[in-house]
Amino acid sequence: MTKKILIADANHARRSLLRATLNDPRYQIIEASGGVQALALREVHRPDLVILDESMPGISGVEVCRAIKQGAKAGTTPVILLSEKEPPVGSTGDEGEPDVYLSKPYSPLRLLSAVEQLLGPVED
Repeated sequence: MTKKILIADANHARRSLLRATLNDPRYQIIEASGGVQALALREVHRPDLVILDESMPGISGVEVCRAIKQGAKAGTTPVILLSEKEPPVGSTGDEGEPDVYLSKPYSPLRLLSAVEQLLGPVED
């Protein structure tokens, strides 16, 4: 079963890198260039995982994460936040926090490991 992953980053080159890192026929990648678009695409596509850049213009990745985690339609959608800051101690995905923080520059292997951890094994 194909898993949908929504990636949101204002930087086209970083979105391309994320897409290349996650290039696998078992994943369907949906791209957003900002927070507003990410929230709209989430409503349409209902992704299994959302990967957000923290520093997007307009609505930041942190704000998008909070909207996903605390919104009226809050669900169990896991979120990975890519940040230039060190993650807060004790972050667990509760109360509007992402499930996983990855500090930039992050290892592509660490990203893949986090995706697999959050989505579980994807069956062929």
